[in-house]
Amino acid sequence: LVGSEMCIRDRYMRGDKMNYTIKNQDLLLEISNHGAEIKVIKYQNIDYLHNSDPKFWGRSAPILFPNIGTIKNGQSFINNIPYTMMKHGFIRDRDFTITHHETSSITFSYLSTEEDLKLYPFSFNIDVTYQVHGNLLKSYIVITNLSDETMSFNLGLHPAFKVPLFDGEKFEDYKIIFKDAGDYDCPSVELENGTINFNKIAKTFTNLKVLPLNYEDYQNDALIFTNLKTHFLKLVNKDENHGIAFEFNDFPMLGIWTPNHIKANFLCIEPWIGCADPSNHNGNFNDKLHLIHLDKKETQLITYQIKFF
Repeated sequence: LVGSEMCIRDRYMRGDKMNYTIKNQDLLLEISNHGAEIKVIKYQNIDYLHNSDPKFWGRSAPILFPNIGTIKNGQSFINNIPYTMMKHGFIRDRDFTITHHETSSITFSYLSTEEDLKLYPFSFNIDVTYQVHGNLLKSYIVITNLSDETMSFNLGLHPAFKVPLFDGEKFEDYKIIFKDAGDYDCPSVELENGTINFNKIAKTFTNLKVLPLNYEDYQNDALIFTNLKTHFLKLVNKDENHGIAFEFNDFPMLGIWTPNHIKANFLCIEPWIGCADPSNHNGNFNDKLHLIHLDKKETQLITYQIKFF
């Protein structure tokens, strides 16, 4: 641990939001104990992550749990009991403790509370580890079911990558390159309530391999890819000489989003295990898409990695 364990516990108990640093000669991350959210990524001293400017979006890379996106009518039934659930879940607004911290690695842990049971009726623990290796960030998320019954949940990522990276560039100079081409029918987001209308197609892509960035694509909120043909992509400038390479094999869905109405200088690439409620959802949490189900004391490991160049 950096500093004494007691000092870290004291700061946590006061509810302070604190950033902790891991680094090597190429890569530096600052991660907040609040939500175990990455707040800064610098590769060779260049900022690669949105700075949480509330003018655009006040977050940078929240973890989404136990739900992703909007819950229809703000309420979901678990075991026939209604629970009020906020957009993207509540773990992003919880303070984690630091259980391991070295120069290039850190682990944040969160143990659910009695207050959490009012929102989600399962006891659980989440460990989030970040490691840097050269130009590579690796992350390991471990969820453990501590309740006496099967626990169901969704989990998603929401990192906002700075676009453009350098002065003299513009948003439209960048593109996403998928490892494998695919055909996609992106469903429509219902803007009045945030649900997903899978019966209404917002955008169709045929043999999509390269997606040039433009704000017009995000007039109807996120592009949602439900039948991913690949779990590896690059976000790069037009010359393909700087950007990121993102691998997320454990995630069956992908959202891509930027607040187009204010032409924000970032793009969110969001691997999801699940998504917002369908517009015709019946309100039963256990009928959500891509739920992970954990038996008593069972754990689930979810990983991803990002290269910077």
